[in-house]
Amino acid sequence: MNKTENPQKKRILTTTIYAVIIGLLVLACAIVIATVTSKQNSTNAEIGDSEGDVGVSTTVYVVPVKDATILKDYSATEYQYNDTLKHWEIHKAIDFLAEKGADVYAFADGTVTDVKTNHMEGTYVEITHSNGLVSVYKSMDSKLNVKVGDKVIAGTVIGTVGDQMGKELNSGAHLHFELWRNGDKVDPNDYLALGEK
Repeated sequence: MNKTENPQKKRILTTTIYAVIIGLLVLACAIVIATVTSKQNSTNAEIGDSEGDVGVSTTVYVVPVKDATILKDYSATEYQYNDTLKHWEIHKAIDFLAEKGADVYAFADGTVTDVKTNHMEGTYVEITHSNGLVSVYKSMDSKLNVKVGDKVIAGTVIGTVGDQMGKELNSGAHLHFELWRNGDKVDPNDYLALGEK
């Protein structure tokens, strides 16, 4: 009777031990998978858009003048008075009031595609971005930090604020900032976090 019970007890004991080991392995795998998934979701939320879409990276957009006040906001429908030209006009740009010599920053990563100076616009810089946007910075000082063909990253100092934009001369030192998409001016407010106005 002892000889029969012993092999049966051994089989039950062995089966139980195997079941416990397999259960512990499954539990350990579940913990590892949960930890890795949690870390991936946390990382993706950091690089994703504001809605937290997993794995979607966002482009960084930088306000081109720090601590500047909006002198004249973008308007595609309402006329605004131009004190220099003495008439009402649509103003598809943002004029940032800033001290002459204040740094001007690249709005986003891109390539400098145009640099010019003329009486009406002052010195201006055009940067083409990979996402189809083109940013234009007018009324800058003629001493620039960039030239055509230069690659810039968001926040690069491209030059400084000037006061030579002929058609907005009475506005004093300021940066006239335009944003274009597919050949049309678009509202920079849709891309910049400018807070309360």
